[in-house]
Amino acid sequence: MPYSSLHDLPTSNVPREVLAHCAASTAGLEVSVMPIPSHAELRDDLHPNARIFVAQQGFGRRWYSRGGVTRSLRTAPRMIEIYEKGLVFDREVWEGDAGRCVAVEFHDHDVEALTQGRLKSVALQTRHELFDDRVSRLALEIGEETVRGLPNGRLYVQGLCVALLGVVSARYGAQVPDAPPRERRLSPQHEYRVVELIQGQLGSKLSLSSMAAEVGLSAPHFARLFKGSFGTTPHAFVEAQRIDAAVAALRREHSTPIAAIAAACGFSSQSHMTELMRRRLGLTPSAVRRGASARAGAPSIHPFEE
Repeated sequence: MPYSSLHDLPTSNVPREVLAHCAASTAGLEVSVMPIPSHAELRDDLHPNARIFVAQQGFGRRWYSRGGVTRSLRTAPRMIEIYEKGLVFDREVWEGDAGRCVAVEFHDHDVEALTQGRLKSVALQTRHELFDDRVSRLALEIGEETVRGLPNGRLYVQGLCVALLGVVSARYGAQVPDAPPRERRLSPQHEYRVVELIQGQLGSKLSLSSMAAEVGLSAPHFARLFKGSFGTTPHAFVEAQRIDAAVAALRREHSTPIAAIAAACGFSSQSHMTELMRRRLGLTPSAVRRGASARAGAPSIHPFEE
């Protein structure tokens, strides 16, 4: 049975459980919504095809072991993991707040079919703890379509998959340099600290200077590096996080006044939240609370846009 949003999908502590799925025969690429466990362990985790995972919700720590080496990693909303074909983790451990992620698989025959033979495969290199606003927006929109039963039709989700395939191949294919020059983006540690600050203070008056101070940079330099890391401005990123938090609260807290939710999520007023939701989701807060499907008429943040 379709859900009205990713936010409504139950979480799970079973790492391999598939919460929602759309076959490549329908979407163009195989899409799964999977849990980010609060506490779990998994051994011998094989990824036979290249894949990306984009976190929709969930904050915490992960420890991934491979070939005798254990990496300590973090989880945060919109964080991206990219896995090469044939990757195997010997052991994985999760601790933190439960969440969900959207997994998109790039099987060779699906890539070839989706590009009508122009691309035979996507050779990805494994990368952890990435932020890329373009990739996360596309993947999360694909996830939304999946859990809602493709309300905009097969053509729409296939178009999203084509766009995602193009961006991932261009930016993260094996032929792409391992990372942009260091001075053009925040370090992974600083990226996580900034996201953690934003998530922890959504209800406060966040400022560019306070975010810059968190990582010891001047505001202008921080703004440039932030856009290099996240693909968008600090203001737009915070705005998107506030809308996500408000949508989750509206669907979870049915008796809480909308004005109180607006204040808790950092909007200056209920009307401010309503204006932004209408512009970005094509819905009012009341419609979100009733479980209406979003994005049907929201060209201002259409995921095909650069």
